[in-house]
Amino acid sequence: MMGRWAQRFATAMERPVIAYGAALGAVVGAALLRVACGAVMADPPNYMTFYPAVLFATLVAGARGGLAATLVSALLVAGLWLDAQQGLFTAIFIITAATTVLIGRAIRIAVLRGVEAEERFRIFQEQARDGFVIVEPVRENGQIIDFHCTYANRAAEKMALADGRGMRGRRILDVLPDDNGRMMVERMTALYQTGGSDDTEVRRIVGGRAVFIASSGVRLPGGLAVTFRDVTAQRQSEQALRTGEARVRALLDSLPQLIWSTRGDGYCDYLSPQWIEFTGIPAERQFDTGWQDSIHPEDRDAVAQAWVQAVNGGLPYDVEYRLRRHDGVWRWMGARASAVRGEDGRVTRWFGTSSDITEVVQARAELEERVAVRSRELERSLAERAETEAALAQAQRLETVGRLTGGVAHDFNNLLTVVIGGLDMILQHPDDRSRVTRLAEAALAAGRRGEQLVRQLMAFSRRQELKLELVDVPGLIEQIEPLVRRAIGEDVNLTIRQDGPVGWSRLDPAQFEAALLNLVVNAADAAPLRGGDIEIALQQRRLADGEVAGAAAGDYVTVAVSDNGAGMTPEILARAFEPFFTTKDVGKGTGLGLAQVYGFIKQVGGAAAISSSIGFGTTVTLYLPAAAAEAASQPAPATPDEGEWARGARVLLVEDDAAVRAVTESLLTDFGCRVEGAPDGPTALGRLQAGERFDLLISDIVMPGGMSGVELARAARARDARLPIVLTSGYAGERLGEGAEAMTWPLLRKPFRAEQLGMAVREALERGPVSV
Repeated sequence: MMGRWAQRFATAMERPVIAYGAALGAVVGAALLRVACGAVMADPPNYMTFYPAVLFATLVAGARGGLAATLVSALLVAGLWLDAQQGLFTAIFIITAATTVLIGRAIRIAVLRGVEAEERFRIFQEQARDGFVIVEPVRENGQIIDFHCTYANRAAEKMALADGRGMRGRRILDVLPDDNGRMMVERMTALYQTGGSDDTEVRRIVGGRAVFIASSGVRLPGGLAVTFRDVTAQRQSEQALRTGEARVRALLDSLPQLIWSTRGDGYCDYLSPQWIEFTGIPAERQFDTGWQDSIHPEDRDAVAQAWVQAVNGGLPYDVEYRLRRHDGVWRWMGARASAVRGEDGRVTRWFGTSSDITEVVQARAELEERVAVRSRELERSLAERAETEAALAQAQRLETVGRLTGGVAHDFNNLLTVVIGGLDMILQHPDDRSRVTRLAEAALAAGRRGEQLVRQLMAFSRRQELKLELVDVPGLIEQIEPLVRRAIGEDVNLTIRQDGPVGWSRLDPAQFEAALLNLVVNAADAAPLRGGDIEIALQQRRLADGEVAGAAAGDYVTVAVSDNGAGMTPEILARAFEPFFTTKDVGKGTGLGLAQVYGFIKQVGGAAAISSSIGFGTTVTLYLPAAAAEAASQPAPATPDEGEWARGARVLLVEDDAAVRAVTESLLTDFGCRVEGAPDGPTALGRLQAGERFDLLISDIVMPGGMSGVELARAARARDARLPIVLTSGYAGERLGEGAEAMTWPLLRKPFRAEQLGMAVREALERGPVSV
């Protein structure tokens, strides 16, 4: 009740009109009460009825309202019921009324504060999740038989599971008539009688399910204040956690892996029973870094370093090491660990496993050994295959050389006719100097043509690694045109067409010659026996990306070889570049021609394309990467100056062919040299070992006697480091091999002219020995 009046007072205070109106109404009511007293009493009190009005005005409107009511009351009484001689009574009323205002103001403040506290308590209890009740004991014959609920918040109403009528104003046994209610009354009775506080947790069966209630009670004057909370969900979570922990522990105990765990700083504080059983060492001796004592000494440092790196950097931990079993046997372990991080990102825990991988390591070692054996076998197989492919490629070259045999023999017979006939005429008419000069020049020109033809055949047929150099493609084709024409015979018409400037490319000239000759030979085989036409077309093209398969965008020199043969079907065309695929009869082709061309073009960074259709012939196009020509002028052939540069020089000439040795000796004698001849390397080396001194050693490379010219040069240099050396060769073949790359002596190729021999001798004598 007090709370409702206080609420009204607060509302009135907030609205001054209502507050002062209520105060004035109280004064008017007091005046009417004074009039009523005057009607029934001869001398009624004048101010007695106005004190309650002043107090009421103070409570409603505050101190100002009380003082206003005092003043109005004094004026009203003085004006209606007092004469001038009774002014003292008015002053006493004002003083006593003012005192009443002060008392009323204090009462008003206390009431409002109490109401504010009560309102806060009400709001808190309405929003609280914990139930709160205030109960008072119910006695019968001096014994507490129940408790009466005088207050219950909303949470308490919900948790009590009442029948809808709430708890307030009802007894506990009315709300909970079962065993739960009786046990609650017994606990409250004990608390009320003994005092103090009570904190407990009870398990109740409510609605067929278990409910856990945590409650706390305290005795009040005349009753109890009890708070309680439903902790069923918390207890269920704890039970689920315990159950989960039990399951995890049972699972860990059943796993074959060794489980371990450490703190975030790497301190080991847990080892599974499997670990303890495996090592046979108590857990407390293996905590911290003690577990590392069981690791093989050869692995211990690496494992410790990996673990420190993982802990310091939060990195994954994955290592393999040997761990000593309780019986002293070393077993390979694969250890892994993962970090558990907190909300701040720092590692709070490490969990790891160590699995026995001994069988895996052994199997892996066996597999690696098998792989190594198979790798060696594969390397041998690849080497054998490479040798076979090289032999087949060489066979392809020789097959083409065989095609050239007839034409080359024809050319050599023509050249020999010029040489032999000219020399015969010179012998018959030695005095006709002009005729001798003319015939000698013709024989010399024929010899040069023969030299060029032999060198082309040697370059085509020899084995060699790819050596790229900058080549003028049209000029190179012009040089080998006679060889190409001899390869196809006179029944097939060969045309070379050049569309504008073609340019240069970086390639191996000998390999390119072989590839082009293969294409022309294939075209000749495909062309008709009579009326066959072959065209070699040269041009420079710029390709876009993807325009030709296998060719990047850029500038290319294209060489297209076309024939007017029967063409190829799409099935044959798709396999044209496959090794060993051929449509020729058995014994007439190896199937390596186009494959060799394709391999060469890939090595130089180019591409090859083939187009054909039945009845319209075939065109094979080579795309050679274009390169800028190097602006280098070719020096004119030099001739030895007349003079005394070779006069008296002592030369050791080593040559197995007597005729060549005689001619060379004559040329050197004409230069003024003193020449000593030797037919082979051992003979020449014997003269050097005998102490004979020479100013120059000239030796052929390929000679009988078991010593090549290169071996002789090395032996001579070992005896005299200052001896100049010149080597000659008609065709060194495999004898030269890698030695040509390593040696630094000048090489004079046969056949050579007098001026070439003179330049080589002069350069060797003037330059002196070459250090090796």
